[in-house]
Amino acid sequence: MFKTFHNKSELLDTILVQQQSSSEVLRIVEKIISSVRDCGDEALIEYTQKFDHILLDSIKVDAPSIELENIALKNAIIQASKNIMAFHQKQMPKVFDHQQEDGTEVSFKWRPIKKVGVYVPGGNYPLMSTVLMNVIPAQVAGVDQIIVCTPPQTNGDIDPNILSVCQNLGIKDIFQVGGAQAIAAMTYGTETIPKVNKIVGPGNRYVAAAKQYVSNCVGIDMVAGPTELVIIVDESANPTFIAADLISQAEHDQDAFTLLLSTEKNIIKKTQSEINRLLKSLNTKATATESFLNNGFAFLANSIDECIEISNHIAPEHLSIQAKNVETLHNECIAGAIFLGQETPVVWGDYWAGPNHTLPTSGAAHYRGLLNVLDFLVPFSVTKGSVNQKSIQAIISLAEAEGLMGHVLSARLREGDILC
Repeated sequence: MFKTFHNKSELLDTILVQQQSSSEVLRIVEKIISSVRDCGDEALIEYTQKFDHILLDSIKVDAPSIELENIALKNAIIQASKNIMAFHQKQMPKVFDHQQEDGTEVSFKWRPIKKVGVYVPGGNYPLMSTVLMNVIPAQVAGVDQIIVCTPPQTNGDIDPNILSVCQNLGIKDIFQVGGAQAIAAMTYGTETIPKVNKIVGPGNRYVAAAKQYVSNCVGIDMVAGPTELVIIVDESANPTFIAADLISQAEHDQDAFTLLLSTEKNIIKKTQSEINRLLKSLNTKATATESFLNNGFAFLANSIDECIEISNHIAPEHLSIQAKNVETLHNECIAGAIFLGQETPVVWGDYWAGPNHTLPTSGAAHYRGLLNVLDFLVPFSVTKGSVNQKSIQAIISLAEAEGLMGHVLSARLREGDILC
């Protein structure tokens, strides 16, 4: 089902093409953003009817009080929330005060962002876990106002599990708008949806392109597009586990990217067979199959080192290492999130472990990591100078060297030079 490569350059060239945003996507996104900026709610209603086939009576959701009847699900959400909360609380940065040798007092502090918009993918697979992963770190950071935008389901309503999680987290501003139009609404504001300071959350290629497009007007966490998974395996790996893990990401979206890097030809062959077998019983078979056909690849490598070299070139969103010596191998790897051993499927991180599942895609893991508390905090400094003649003279020397005589003037006045 997926395409197997034997030439490394051909594999990497193919992946590069797959990761690039098409000009058609950018053209559509630019038009949507312009319409929402100019026409506000009217454009949101129009695009929701066009893309989601729902005529909205109200953009804001008047969320009812929802009590989950599924006790097992309710308990799972509670425990997952605790795991996510505990992990993110550990990330809170420290402030510090320092006095320089001349008596200058300096401080390094943090303030939370005021308004944050969370995008939650919906439609066929409403991701209540994304609510947990994006809202909880914002709350830990102390964000004042958090809004949620998520597309309506085919029945015209927001998924009740998403509403329930929002309710449990105290989120009251929920808007049933998805896609690039939701990103535009949170960027510029409409009659109903408030303008925010930062937008976070994953989405499809249109959402990712929209976030990138508006990033000069509003803060964004990252360009988190369709999911990516690379699995590195040796002869010790279990083809059934590998197949299931690949399916778990391919079923998200027809644009999801999956790559198996193996030192064993037989593992690739058996994994292919297991994918075909396991898909037969899944309701997501059609999406996963199209994903594998579009963006599913395998490569027979000469060594685990070559597997790591290829994976690091890609810098995938998710990296699973199902091979010997995982405890040492992972230190050599570049990825948004790394999962060690065949007993740790990516779904462990999607829902449960605590680290965030909003992760960089399209190679962005080379320069940024998973969503975290610092994404919702802004650092700033506080300085209180001392009237120290040696310091003032040093500042004057530096300013004169740069030719900035206004800087020189400002410093000299502090030493009482009335001739300025």
